[in-house]
Amino acid sequence: MLSVLLIHTTVVLTVTAQQNLTPFGTAFQSSSFDNRDRSKGKPANAVNPPISNSYSLETCSSTKLSESSIMYAWWMFEFSFSTAYITDISIYYRENYAIRMSGFKLYVTNTSTIPPDGYLCYEDRFSLNPPYPNITQTIPCNKLGKYVIYYDDKGSVENSRSKVFLPVVELCYVDINGCQKTFWGSSCEISCAESCMEQHCFPGNGSCIFGGCSDKNCLKSNCDRDTAVCTEGCKIRRTGSYCDKYNMVFESSILINTTDNEQARLVKDGNLTSCVIAQGSNILVQVDLMEIGIVTEIYITLIVNTTNRGNHTIYASNASDLWVNGTVLYRGESVPTVINVSSIFRYLTYVSRNQNKFSELEVCEIGIVGCPPTHYGPLCSKLCPEYCSGPCDLETGNCTYGCANGWIGDKCELGPLCIEPNSKNLTTNCSPEIYQVYPASGPVNGGTLLTISGNYLGNNNDSISIDIGGVRCNNVTVTTPYTELTCVIGTYNATQTTGIFVSVNANRYSDLNAIYFTFKDPKILNFSPKKGILSGNTTVAIKGQYIDFEGQNRYTIYFCDGVFCIECSESQTIFSLQNPQIKCKTGISSEPRNMTQLNIVIDGLTELTLNETFQYLPDPTFNISTEIPKALQSGGVTFTIRGDGFNNVGSITVERVDNPCNVPEDTSTECETPPRLKNQPNNQRIDVHFDGVTIQFPIEYVEDPTFEMFQGIVLYDKESSIEIEGRNILNVARREDYHINIGLDGICLITDISMDNITCYPPKSVPRTNNIDDNTVHVIVNVIRIKVYIGDLQYNTKTSTGNGNTFVMIVGILVAGLVVSIIIGISAVLVLRRKKTKAATEFKMKIKAKEEIIQKASIEGERIANLRREDGNAYTEPDESVYDEINVEEEKSTRGNSYLDVNEGYDELGQRSPKNPYNQLQQTRDDIQRRDIKNNEMNADDQLQNNKRRNDYLSLFSGYEKPISRNDQQN
Repeated sequence: MLSVLLIHTTVVLTVTAQQNLTPFGTAFQSSSFDNRDRSKGKPANAVNPPISNSYSLETCSSTKLSESSIMYAWWMFEFSFSTAYITDISIYYRENYAIRMSGFKLYVTNTSTIPPDGYLCYEDRFSLNPPYPNITQTIPCNKLGKYVIYYDDKGSVENSRSKVFLPVVELCYVDINGCQKTFWGSSCEISCAESCMEQHCFPGNGSCIFGGCSDKNCLKSNCDRDTAVCTEGCKIRRTGSYCDKYNMVFESSILINTTDNEQARLVKDGNLTSCVIAQGSNILVQVDLMEIGIVTEIYITLIVNTTNRGNHTIYASNASDLWVNGTVLYRGESVPTVINVSSIFRYLTYVSRNQNKFSELEVCEIGIVGCPPTHYGPLCSKLCPEYCSGPCDLETGNCTYGCANGWIGDKCELGPLCIEPNSKNLTTNCSPEIYQVYPASGPVNGGTLLTISGNYLGNNNDSISIDIGGVRCNNVTVTTPYTELTCVIGTYNATQTTGIFVSVNANRYSDLNAIYFTFKDPKILNFSPKKGILSGNTTVAIKGQYIDFEGQNRYTIYFCDGVFCIECSESQTIFSLQNPQIKCKTGISSEPRNMTQLNIVIDGLTELTLNETFQYLPDPTFNISTEIPKALQSGGVTFTIRGDGFNNVGSITVERVDNPCNVPEDTSTECETPPRLKNQPNNQRIDVHFDGVTIQFPIEYVEDPTFEMFQGIVLYDKESSIEIEGRNILNVARREDYHINIGLDGICLITDISMDNITCYPPKSVPRTNNIDDNTVHVIVNVIRIKVYIGDLQYNTKTSTGNGNTFVMIVGILVAGLVVSIIIGISAVLVLRRKKTKAATEFKMKIKAKEEIIQKASIEGERIANLRREDGNAYTEPDESVYDEINVEEEKSTRGNSYLDVNEGYDELGQRSPKNPYNQLQQTRDDIQRRDIKNNEMNADDQLQNNKRRNDYLSLFSGYEKPISRNDQQN
């Protein structure tokens, strides 16, 4: 039976109840309900045992309305924790007043709106005449909610004058059965699977209510949240649509007759996408289970690439070469998802016969549900009895095919020499055997309930005694005859740490060397956080030494202030050598308190105390904006909730969102939107949990961005941008939300973005890639939670080294031009130097010749003068023009400079005036100097132009970074 969620107001901190006030101001009194004292019940966030006592007819609450009042009456019950999954509701009405129940309605809602706005569990047929409703009813609801509302808007006829009264409600007692959300079990002590959507499951069996995986056996933990079917396959040793069944194929040998048998292992790796291709008209796949076992289901995933629909046949046999004579388990033109069988065999043989010898078949996965002959139970986790003849029943473990060597019993637990001949209870006479003691550790003060499994452990009427590690285990109870019993370990006396001693009817078993149970001395070191809200449900992590004991219901945890204690319900035990801890969720406080002490009781006998303060602070308040935030259907968009007191909350979470909300300041929190619920309108309300306080926040969902695939592989020239086409690109998402990955480590730089287009520049160097072709990399668009592969980008290496050697030709021309320019420059310098040397030589020779003429003329002049003096006759120089041409004095005064002038590079001596060669030489020198200055200016301009050409040339190489080495570990 599920636990009762108590709602009557006499239970402190469990729920509150309200009634609508009459015009006369009738107020709600706590005595209106069954007034039995239950103030010592469990705290608010814990479940309570059902109440089976009768209710008092003198304490029923009555709500009447006068004719001037509104036309309805109601009672509302509010749960102290956030929400609960309600399975059924039992109501008890005042005796003899069933007429007043006629036409009542029962709602489960998430709001306190009146008239109720929520799920209608039940509506009674209204009638003024009998038969009237039963005053005691149990109504199934199976709904998640925070409020239960009993609502009546019908009047009743109760006297001979047929006066019609307005609605009247007279409830005496109400039981609400179910569990707090995320828990299930008979005492609501088991957490729902994390893979369930919102971690919400049915209280009776833990199955996911909103969808999701009920376990963690799906490959990569991927499943369809609507159907919970594993979408990519199963983890090892698992098979089935939900991967919740043991796969015998994992330990088997696989033979495929038309392919490499090394690849055959792919059909048992659990991955639905890794397939083995077989070709031909007769394809055979054989699974050797290695031992004969019981098989109940067969899963075969195939991809058939043929136009001929051939037969698929599955045989079962106990010999590999006699499968044709074996049992036909299935034959048909297609293979169903699951084939239900009930058979015992070792070899399973699948045969595909197609008429076309070129037919192709891909075998992706084979699953055979059953257990090895030595195991049974869920996922084959239990050992079959030792003396079974053949495999045992997969569910019960009974020896279906009999016992070996005279053993008897359903599990062959009684040997031929162990039976008391005159015992009606088959009391054994053999020595007991011990297989396991669970749990394996407990506190030194004892009190741990142990479960001991083995054989010959006796029956209820046997005399049984047990000592473990020198400590007596008391209160022995046989839970399964001969194979399992329980007992409570006593206090450790520190005289012995190993061994076990068991006596059954004086038949003894002892093992003094093995360690079956370890005694530990636990201590509390600290806990965090040190504060939480009044509504509780704050997760507190308690750290210490030797406090991580395995097993259920071993801890009782309280926060106390010296007068008042509030229980903190255990939620998780974390096993760690370095950091053992237990986690619990705080209960509800009616007012702010400083709880100065943490108390932990382990196994009922060990009490630990830590004097540190936990503060109960006021619940947060909220300022909900009228503007409804928008979100993508895939979720992940950040929205802000404003209010006050957010730092008092331990954790703020959103339904169906893994990451907790960020709290940048006490007055606001930033959360992510969950994915849109399918088959629901775009305007939805999501639950945001502030520990024990839950608010519903409105969200409007809009279409996700979509992106078009590339048309084939895009060639990239290392210069141009690429275009990504799509729709709704800026629907809610912003530019900074987009990241476009090129290969493993490249980023495409976004330069422009619109609702239907993204322009970006990939890196010029080829990023790393997992592709065989190092120059081809994938392109992936990331936006919030969306990650889309849109195609491949191929870096066109021919663009830089091919295409008619365009690039090489350009570089070659530039280099050749530079070399030619250098050669011309050097040649010009050499020619100029040769000209200067030749001109200087010629000038020297002419000067020397003229000096010789002058010297001869001087000698000749002296001779003539002498003759004149001697003769006394006037004489005219025969060649007087020589002096006019040469002008000896001027020549003498400028001879030294003339040589310097020649050495300074005057080339054209032939341009001198015949009348004044030296003045013309000086003039020529000045002209040459002016020309050199002009040439220098021109050379400077040429140098600037050369530098500019060089920079332009170098700019051709900008952006051609060194490619990332694929052998570089840092990359």
